[in-house]
Amino acid sequence: MKAIIVEDDPMVSDINLQYLERFEFEIIASVKSIPELWNILNKQIPDLILLDVYLYGETGIDFLHDIRQKGISIPIIMITAAHDMATIKKALDFGVIDFLIKPFTYKRFSLAIEKFFQYHDLITKHKKTDQAMLDQILIGDGEITSLTAGYQNVGPPSLPKGVSRLTMKKVLAAMNEYKETFSTDDIAKQVGLSRISTKKYLQFLTEIGYLTEELKYLTVGRPITVFSINFDREHLILPYK
Repeated sequence: MKAIIVEDDPMVSDINLQYLERFEFEIIASVKSIPELWNILNKQIPDLILLDVYLYGETGIDFLHDIRQKGISIPIIMITAAHDMATIKKALDFGVIDFLIKPFTYKRFSLAIEKFFQYHDLITKHKKTDQAMLDQILIGDGEITSLTAGYQNVGPPSLPKGVSRLTMKKVLAAMNEYKETFSTDDIAKQVGLSRISTKKYLQFLTEIGYLTEELKYLTVGRPITVFSINFDREHLILPYK
């Protein structure tokens, strides 16, 4: 996934960059103004734009107006200190997928990115949709809750919010295709989920001891997290097998 950050505050821009990199985005550029943004867009179109409202010269709202007038469709998350409803209404009218008001938490940022991944999967992987798919994006799963709350190894653990039994069965079946280790991307591709949604399932299984995770160092680039089934713990009673 590729993203552009549009923010004139260097500190906020750096925070946004660090947050995006946790989701393994490739940052095409981090710019401070709308003219700089257009220079980048004339060369390549990203999958996502993080856009501030108050910028020197043209504002983020001005950009939203222009990009919609040109018929260019790019998912945009607004990140700004603007609290007035008029600004927020304009941004939503122009179709931003989420609106974050500074200061925001990483938890809230994660929810916005998860919403983007769901939206991206819907428009790129499916020719048709249904009410359940749309509800997942428009309504969402609510706040991310602690995956470890209330887990016990006696009897089946309760599934955390946002994790379904049917999808868990698919994730378990996909994992069984691998004799050794597998990554979040491996399972996401097999099951047809976004990376962030798949990660939620794998983390749940890791928390209850069904999976073991470790870092795998590659010849080039950053290390990646890989998982393996902990066969010493396969006696765990899972409520979805």
